[in-house]
Amino acid sequence: MRKNILFTALFVFVFILAGCGSLSEDITPPPGSEMPTAPPTEPVNEQLVFPVLPPDPARGASIYTEKCAPCHGSTGLGDGPDADDLPNPVAAIGSIELSRTATSTDWYLMVANGNIQRYMPPFKSLSVPQRWDVIAYVFSLNTSDEVLAQGQALFEENCAACHGEYGQGDGPQAGELSSSPIDFTDQAYMGYKSATDLFDSISGGMGEMHAFSDLGEADRWALTDFLRSLTFVAPEALGTSGDVTTPEDESSDATSEGAESSESTTQPAETPSEVPAESADPAERVSTVFVQVVNGSGGDLPVGTDVILHGYDGMEESFTQTATLNEEGFVFFEEIPMPEGRVFLATTEHEQVAYGSDIFQVSPENIEADLSLMIFDSTTDTSNLAIERLHVFFDFINPGSVQVIELVLLSNMSGETVAAPDDNPVIEFELPEGAINLEVQESMQLRLLQTEDGFGVGSVRPSGEPYDITFAFEMPYDKKKADISLPVPLDAAAAIIIAPEDGVKLKSDQLQDGGSRDFQGIPYRTYNANNIKAGDSLTFTLSGTPKLPTDTSASAGTDTTTSLMIGLGALGVVLIGTGIYLWQRNRIEDDDWDIVDADDLDDESRTVAETQEELMDAIIALDDLYKAGDLPEAAYLKRRDELKSRLHELVSS
Repeated sequence: MRKNILFTALFVFVFILAGCGSLSEDITPPPGSEMPTAPPTEPVNEQLVFPVLPPDPARGASIYTEKCAPCHGSTGLGDGPDADDLPNPVAAIGSIELSRTATSTDWYLMVANGNIQRYMPPFKSLSVPQRWDVIAYVFSLNTSDEVLAQGQALFEENCAACHGEYGQGDGPQAGELSSSPIDFTDQAYMGYKSATDLFDSISGGMGEMHAFSDLGEADRWALTDFLRSLTFVAPEALGTSGDVTTPEDESSDATSEGAESSESTTQPAETPSEVPAESADPAERVSTVFVQVVNGSGGDLPVGTDVILHGYDGMEESFTQTATLNEEGFVFFEEIPMPEGRVFLATTEHEQVAYGSDIFQVSPENIEADLSLMIFDSTTDTSNLAIERLHVFFDFINPGSVQVIELVLLSNMSGETVAAPDDNPVIEFELPEGAINLEVQESMQLRLLQTEDGFGVGSVRPSGEPYDITFAFEMPYDKKKADISLPVPLDAAAAIIIAPEDGVKLKSDQLQDGGSRDFQGIPYRTYNANNIKAGDSLTFTLSGTPKLPTDTSASAGTDTTTSLMIGLGALGVVLIGTGIYLWQRNRIEDDDWDIVDADDLDDESRTVAETQEELMDAIIALDDLYKAGDLPEAAYLKRRDELKSRLHELVSS
């Protein structure tokens, strides 16, 4: 029971600290599901995924209101209610000046990956179609239905003969040209074109297309806005005035958004629910679930492979359906029941590794599920795996033994999943000689396998964030002394050992004294090592038992309770340092900072955290710890006052 409490506390700490910077709400995953892994920074930052269906500004409006308007404002002019809290002006993405020079692809990457320099977070919670929807809505902020109708009339008069009625490059005069006219519904082509690019082509001509400089400037901009709108779902107003999205069969039952035939346009209306969400009994609603599979390694998609859609009510799996992946990388699950609260995720297997999608939960307002499922090619090469940090601390609760607790930050910054054949572990964590009672914290992102001498990791996917692996074992502590040699399976950039200072000694030729720190009235000493090679061991001699401060002893009640407090105290020191390290790791370039060790905790705001954002993030992390009951009030208030004082100094300077 004691160890379960310790590991539960560890998991909560890691979860809180790793997620303190998130701006979106996560859904608790169902049992047995494997959460999708954050893709590696480099491949994803360079990866563009174009939508298979036209982005819908109407769907993007609600996303914008929730995710963007707090900073960018309701009209996109950078005047949202949270804008004044940021140290830099918020981009006026709704302004004509900025919108006309922007491309859809640039904004897609901005939404997907964020811009930390401008204090914009990545919106990983949004699916690929949702990102395109919100981009379409942002582009609509600086135009109007009247302008688009004006542009449509100009297009029909001047452009449709070559470019076609729907802008697909199939007009009646297209065959007379030496090259095919541009298809303005081509998402990939239009994604790289700004409005200014289109305007310049209209004004000066392009290839066999003559210049339309005789049109007034306002007309050319109206035509430009209309051309860009051809890649989006057309507004309802245009469907009545110009029938841009009306199918060839004018007598067909079109929805207000336009129900199109695949022969007439590449702008099909969104597949409607069989039972409208606004009028149906919630228990009877059905819809289509759309899954897009992306190969994050840049390789071929496993066309024809099975993709499984899972539905969970509460924590019980209540629904599954299987479909095969098509050549475009999409899967459609049709007429899926959508009871309120049901959670959906999709899974597939690629090169013997299982992958999971993002998660969608049915709400009264939304039954349209667009899931993104990232897969990676596999390799057996472990050279891209590394340990970023290795933390070690101790629990002296049992006489005659000492519990050694290790927290490992494992990274795979390549573009491929490292996996071993025949379901063998990729790497093995061996225990030192004499170790007993191994306990390993379960992981939602790594599959951990028991081995003869310890445990191993089944596969490691690419990730921009390191994985945390936590395990503990006991070592004999006869005569209050133990020689410990911890095998290190991969290259480790840094190792940090934390031990109570009073009464405990640690000796090692590999470790450097990192100084003393005080936590909850108990002094701790840290020891550091750098650049440990794979296959080496971290070797040290541990001796003595912790001496408790007089005031702690008086209030502890029993030796057992006090010893547990010591163990949890060391745990807090390690994880505060780990959480801040992970946070800083994503915000500062490697060449611009030194790794902050846990022993530098009290000084890090003076040495590394030199921006308002960093100090505010540190205050948020501290607040989370206190609210969770993991920090005493006196220590919390003291540290918070220090950070607030530093923030005030920085703002005033």
